[in-house]
Amino acid sequence: MNRAFKHLEAKLRFADLTIGQWAAVIAGLLFGLVFAQYLSPIGGLWGAVLGIYLGALPASAAFFASLSEFDLGGLLVAALRRRREPGRYLPGAGSTGIGYRVTVAVKETPTTTDDLDLVALWD
Repeated sequence: MNRAFKHLEAKLRFADLTIGQWAAVIAGLLFGLVFAQYLSPIGGLWGAVLGIYLGALPASAAFFASLSEFDLGGLLVAALRRRREPGRYLPGAGSTGIGYRVTVAVKETPTTTDDLDLVALWD
């Protein structure tokens, strides 16, 4: 495969992260700073450590998502699309199904030896 065509079809990436992953990193960084400065119940150095830890959670999720081909957005869109499809039915015949009636075919067997054609057996 020609690498140029593969590169042109790939998503836009900066430092191996997509735009959405960079948005998650920046949102995590901003959340960590705001949490450490204003929302942390623990002051001082431990508040900063807690803010960095909580802010790194979205960034680490973005980093680990870049290591695989898993697309969470695509999975959620597909799940919603499947849920909204009109062709979702429960298995089975439903309330109107009556099913099939199976009967045993009855063979007529000769009851006496006079009905047997012994010559036809040897042909």
